[in-house]
Amino acid sequence: MKPYFLILAICVFLASIIVVPDVYAQLGGGMGGSGRRGGPDHASKGCENPDKSTMAKGPAGPAEPLNHEQLLYQLGTIQVDLHLTPDQSAAWQAFADRVLALEGDVARQRTKAASVSANGADGVKSISMAVDAARNHLSALEDIETAEKSLYQTLQPEQKVLADLRFGSFLPALYRS
Repeated sequence: MKPYFLILAICVFLASIIVVPDVYAQLGGGMGGSGRRGGPDHASKGCENPDKSTMAKGPAGPAEPLNHEQLLYQLGTIQVDLHLTPDQSAAWQAFADRVLALEGDVARQRTKAASVSANGADGVKSISMAVDAARNHLSALEDIETAEKSLYQTLQPEQKVLADLRFGSFLPALYRS
């Protein structure tokens, strides 16, 4: 039984050598980077610029909008997870087509807004363009809602649970800018 105890002790020792530096890294510690004992050096902790605009973006910066490939991946993942029957596939395709059409509209609007801002459009024209874009998005969202409702009626109860969790997850990501 002694050899097993020795092997266990060696494993615990090696694990502690590997894990302990990671644990100490979580605690911070040290002298704050400046060598003084009066407290932490805030500049070394990333607190030198408490700009509220950067804090609102989150720790990793502003979230990027979904691109076409990411949206296709999410739609494909949901489709696979739902295990659609052939009867449900037609309703799914109508829903996916409407979502992709909205993504195309949003992408075109971003490109158009960037070119207008580069050309220095006046305030009235930019507001008019924003209103037109909102109308188009509302129409596209209503089309998505109609397609989603017809798809939802064809789903089985266990599929509906998954659909409830996943359908609305990718739409807000389309509008991130």
